[in-house]
Amino acid sequence: MKKNTMETIKSLNENELPIGKVRIEIPVSQVIWMYEALKGANFNENDYEKGKLLEYMENGKIIEYSAKKGNATEKATAARTAVAKKKIDNAINILRMEGRPITHYAISKTSGVAFQTVKKYVTL
Repeated sequence: MKKNTMETIKSLNENELPIGKVRIEIPVSQVIWMYEALKGANFNENDYEKGKLLEYMENGKIIEYSAKKGNATEKATAARTAVAKKKIDNAINILRMEGRPITHYAISKTSGVAFQTVKKYVTL
């Protein structure tokens, strides 16, 4: 599942919700505020999910990202993007030389790049 806003997630039916966990980035000050608010709340038997959230917050792990890791991620993404764009350009040239129609689908099949990636980088 792609990154979603809470409105998108809340609009899904229960059977459409993603399986697994959702990771969100929240400033530490807001996490502390949420924890204190949940900790001070009175739960009844119908508030199982709120109780589970409090439990996750008490037993969760803190993930810290270093600037070095962020820079490495950006560099790797830039490299993958450059490779994809080069494959797309080559595929367009091949299609032109063969006289075939240039469509997102044809570019995707010829280049081996995912259809959505082609749509992202090619405007026809």
